[in-house]
Amino acid sequence: MSEVFGMMGSRGHEQLLFCHDEASGLRGIIAIHNTSLGPALGGCRRWHYESEIAALDDVMRLSEAMTYKAAAADLPMGGAKSVIWKHSAKDRPTEALAKAMGRYVDRLKGLYIAAEDVGVDTQFIDWMASETPHVMGGETAARGGDPAPYTARGVVNGIKAGLEHAGKAPALEGVTIAIQGVGALGENVAKIALNEGANVIVAEINEERLAAVREALPKIRVVPLGEILRVECDVLCPCALGGVVTGENIGDLNCAVLCPGANNVLGDPLADAKRLKDAGIIYCPDFVANGGGLIQLAGLWCGFDQPELDRRLANIQNAVGTILKDAERMASAHEAALAYARKRLEAGKPLNEFATA
Repeated sequence: MSEVFGMMGSRGHEQLLFCHDEASGLRGIIAIHNTSLGPALGGCRRWHYESEIAALDDVMRLSEAMTYKAAAADLPMGGAKSVIWKHSAKDRPTEALAKAMGRYVDRLKGLYIAAEDVGVDTQFIDWMASETPHVMGGETAARGGDPAPYTARGVVNGIKAGLEHAGKAPALEGVTIAIQGVGALGENVAKIALNEGANVIVAEINEERLAAVREALPKIRVVPLGEILRVECDVLCPCALGGVVTGENIGDLNCAVLCPGANNVLGDPLADAKRLKDAGIIYCPDFVANGGGLIQLAGLWCGFDQPELDRRLANIQNAVGTILKDAERMASAHEAALAYARKRLEAGKPLNEFATA
């Protein structure tokens, strides 16, 4: 138990809720990191973790990132996340599982608002919504729909900021983008990039998913999964799970810009972001660049109209650009992004100076 409290203290978490329901097989954890700016909206991830401590570490890292993501996006929201620990990699989502998780979310009375993440789709969210109103991202019982297209648009805006900082035109025409993982997010990034004239290279672990994306987007180039991080490109965009860029492989990267769609893409954010800077690779911090889905769902929760949502989504390019400029006089872009978000957290109110794109 002392180890758990130690983890909470070192990361600054407010609350952990462990969720168990024997009938549905639910093993879940809800981590609330910081609610100083408001209630916390964050995805619910279903994943087969190697151990209980791996699940706990993931939900704590993800929820902490959500605090900074919401702050950097100038949202009146806190940071939280939840995970469901699958019993096996082949476990399928069930209505009973979703409803059980929904009941635990409801116990928090709106302090945590659940949304989609890896392994959870709009149907799962709608099942959860039958047990709690504190959920976003469904299509029938809950509002918001799939956030992936909005996350993807934000990532593309981040890519443009990275290209501009590299001294190139902030446009995708003729740019080569390598995407690791073409799930809902990666496919949407690829689709936008192709439509804007980019050359797109992809890799995907799920062969069925890859075949479907190749059929939908025949202009993509496919490389083996083990090659995607080393392929020559202008922009590398990991869109699968986190921790894929580390001190062990940064020297192998062959890109000018790293702009992740995935959360927590750096194994050791402080050290690895410094290594990227030293290697001359422009890093667009993940929790800023991939904030589009949060902006859409949290914005709807807060009652923003569509023009305001569009403005905030477009502002990701401005925010990333500001952070990259700040990073020139700091240790890394990650450090600059944390400072950018913490300024908002410490003030406890919106950062109006960066409110417009």
